[in-house]
Amino acid sequence: METKTNSQNLSVGVIGTGGMGTRHALNVHRSAGNARVAAVYDLDQDRARQVAGMCGQALVFEDPERLINDPQVDAVMIVSPDDTHTRLTLACLQAGKPVLSEKPLATTVEDAVRVLETEVTLGKRLVSVGFMRRFDPQHMAVKGTVAEGALGRPLLFKGVHRNAVVPYGTTGETILINSAGHDFDSTRWLLSGEVREVYVRGLQSRADLHPDTRDLLLIEMALTNDTLADVEVYVNAGYGYEVTAEVVCQRGSAITTLADDVLVRSAAQRGNPIPKDWLVRFQNAYVLEALEWVESIQEGRPFRGANTWDGYMSMLITGACIESLRSCAVTSLKVPDKPALYQ
Repeated sequence: METKTNSQNLSVGVIGTGGMGTRHALNVHRSAGNARVAAVYDLDQDRARQVAGMCGQALVFEDPERLINDPQVDAVMIVSPDDTHTRLTLACLQAGKPVLSEKPLATTVEDAVRVLETEVTLGKRLVSVGFMRRFDPQHMAVKGTVAEGALGRPLLFKGVHRNAVVPYGTTGETILINSAGHDFDSTRWLLSGEVREVYVRGLQSRADLHPDTRDLLLIEMALTNDTLADVEVYVNAGYGYEVTAEVVCQRGSAITTLADDVLVRSAAQRGNPIPKDWLVRFQNAYVLEALEWVESIQEGRPFRGANTWDGYMSMLITGACIESLRSCAVTSLKVPDKPALYQ
């Protein structure tokens, strides 16, 4: 397809209008001046019509692939369930349209390879992956501080990722696929290296959970550039949603601060409210991600966030972590050569 100039509105189709899909659609509608939401799809057609009305009467489609192939749609956001991401991303590549797929890019390593190989064969970077922490001001500040070099060489990434609660029966493997991908991407991005070895331990935090539940995971990683990572993912923390990231260097460390908006004094206490979910915590990141995605298409340049290679590597790490969780043993990864398209 032809690159849209900055003077032309980019017509965006949004597939999936749940909580996150609605947030993406509204961010484009309200914040991206050179883009408009032209089409939406959701299995819940009433929900799709509601979001379409919120975005200026966008067209409502009954089939996601028809939306992708519609000539009125220039680019696509995929915010549907995880197991649909590969199929719909491949449909976008076949149509030659830029796509921002929410993480994960795929739910298996094999499917991630399919997307990677298809895009490499096409010879054009059209796929962007929604690892929004790369656009979070706090995470960006840590990345920038480490890059300045005053703290010396980075040595260790320490990540904390806590959710208030997850549905009954959520397994450790589901957490690794659905939640921990952000932490794998943060590790690679903040340490500028590839993961070569993982070790995962998991435990059940309460007796009333499903017997197969492992809702607190401790993930240790070793990277190819002689750095280490230690990540806690706890999805039943109860008190709210919280993510922190620290990079320990030779002469100090840099850590994210909470994205606080207000200090509350009440009931003989003072403190900062903690959001209940990620949509609130990372709203600024989602807006900046959407703006960068639109501008990259308008300007005909690569997206500055995560690409197919990043989505593939995250899935490769996920697969190794699942193996480690099952075996209670260190698992090594065979890090492939990065295709020239992503250099």
